[in-house]
Order: sequence, then structure tokens, then C-alpha cells
Amino acid sequence: MSVYATRLGRVSDRVNEVGDKDEQSEARRTQLAYLRRRTLALEIAVGLGTLAAICTGCAILNLLAGALAFGFREENLFWFFGGAIVSLIGSLVAFLFEMLAAGRNMLRQMRSDKPTLEGD
Repeated sequence: MSVYATRLGRVSDRVNEVGDKDEQSEARRTQLAYLRRRTLALEIAVGLGTLAAICTGCAILNLLAGALAFGFREENLFWFFGGAIVSLIGSLVAFLFEMLAAGRNMLRQMRSDKPTLEGD
């Protein structure tokens, strides 16, 4: 979760940096749309990661209740662990999407800056 939070903080800083510019160019609108997609992907990753942690905790409590003879329901264990696994996979897929978007944008910026660098 700390990795997600760190990346979300960096995207937020970038949004503030781009948003502070007074120009209303097409490049600025494109950059803000790109940052909006990255933020959404990270928010989904954080939400699903949190849900996975909650489901894992509930499954552990269910196991503890069974060990203490408070009542153990096997179907609860199945749903809690299943929910944790599905949520974790979804969280990692959302994070992968964000990483691919960031990498693709870096490559696009490097391509657009290449003629400038060669001219120097």
C-alpha cells in the first residue's frame, strides 16, 4: 500500500505542477487527462488492496472463531479468502495499468525531446 500511496503522491504533485500553469494548450489538456487516468488506476489499486486486506483479516478471525469453538463456517472462509485473492489480483492489475501508462508516457516524452537533444 505504501508503494501505491507514494506513486499517488507523485501524480498529485505533477497534477499541481501542470495545473498551476496559466496556458490553456492542447498539450496541457492531454497531460491532465493522462494524469487523471493514472490517478483513477491508483485509486482502484488502493481500494482493492484495502479490500484484500480486510477480507484476509476476516478470514483469520473466522479461523480464530473456529479454533475457540465460537462457531466456524467453512463457507465464510471460502468467501473471505476468495475475496482477498480476487481483490489482490485486481489491485495488482490496476497498478500494472498505471505503470504501463507511466512508462508509455516517458517513452513518448523521450521521442518528442530526441530531435531537440540531437540538435544541441
